[in-house]
Amino acid sequence: MFNIYLSILFIIFSLSQSLYAHSRWTLNGNLTPRSTSAGIKTGPCGGLPRLAISKYFQSGSTITVQWEEVIDHPGRFEIYFSPANDVNFVLLKTVIDVQNGGLNSVNITLPNVTCTACTLQLIQVMTEDPANPTLYYSCADIQMSGTATAPNPPTPKGCK
Repeated sequence: MFNIYLSILFIIFSLSQSLYAHSRWTLNGNLTPRSTSAGIKTGPCGGLPRLAISKYFQSGSTITVQWEEVIDHPGRFEIYFSPANDVNFVLLKTVIDVQNGGLNSVNITLPNVTCTACTLQLIQVMTEDPANPTLYYSCADIQMSGTATAPNPPTPKGCK
């Protein structure tokens, strides 16, 4: 009998966790999200620290970004860019949500800037209550330079 109650509690807990998950950058795309959670409701990036390693892209290049909508809601997705440390976000693209959940992707053109602490931010704007939309955030850390490869680290003094 105890096992039945335990099973019921497990199912209820599992369902309640999925109800709060909505969208996130995908792990199998060309971005590495700061978190695998799809339920971050605090902007700009859920208070999560930057990753130690970030992806490199060429400034001004066009890339394909991919995200997952775990639970379908009417609304839109907004993709923003921050040139440094999660501030001064600029809108790059708005995508109206026309799918029924699942994987989404879109091409975006990155700004023509050089930065080592840039951020791509995905915001799911759920419009079931247009007067008070619900927002979910996902961030990915990137670096950009004139080339798509990581710059060489500086040579320590005294070394050749």
